[in-house]
Amino acid sequence: MDFTGSRDLNLNIYRHKSTCCYEKYKSLGSSSDFYSALKSTCYEILPKKLVLPFATEVAVFYYGFINWKSIELSDNEFSYHKKSGTPTLLFAFIFIILVETFLLHLLVMGWSQLAAWILSGLSIYTAIQVLGFGKSLSKRPILIKENRLILRYGILNEVEILVSDIKTIELSTKPMKQDNLTRTLSPLGELESHNMIITLNKENTLTGIYGIKKRFNVLGLHIDEPTEFKERIDNALPHGV
Repeated sequence: MDFTGSRDLNLNIYRHKSTCCYEKYKSLGSSSDFYSALKSTCYEILPKKLVLPFATEVAVFYYGFINWKSIELSDNEFSYHKKSGTPTLLFAFIFIILVETFLLHLLVMGWSQLAAWILSGLSIYTAIQVLGFGKSLSKRPILIKENRLILRYGILNEVEILVSDIKTIELSTKPMKQDNLTRTLSPLGELESHNMIITLNKENTLTGIYGIKKRFNVLGLHIDEPTEFKERIDNALPHGV
């Protein structure tokens, strides 16, 4: 059996689908949110199981190396990175990775050059991913649109909530209870403080990196302008909470 031929055929198919996905995305025109448009485009072309892993990898390089332009927030958009220590934490993590990579490379080089370069390559790739994650925070603001609340944490977490499903929304930095239906929008958990807690009338699903899903009905998050954000949600609530 010709395994080489089969491998080359699969690689060519993957390249063809990747090219088609990119061309399809370009045909849609510019979008205020690259990641959402990319996922929507890829769902039309790629197998469903490949969409989120593929879109995540593309988005990492797009936000990390291509999109350097600052965005201007609309009236219904809210940032969550400017007054948070997360960007600093992520870039400090990148620095640590690079320093450890250099030291580990020197240490392993004496044993195996191949192993040293493999470990260095993996570490550098991890640093590139963290860079993409960190930069995506400023490119994907939280959005209030009509009767929907679209919560995003870069390309790491996102969820869409109907405003009518919100039971309460409170300004709070108090510790959150630990259970299977209490989550934070940030995947960093306790490493990033929250200043707002949203409680829902029913369960919803938080979609994380590579399509990992988690159920919740209580969500903690950080908003740079929490008071203004809460007022907007309160005004949109049909029951006047």
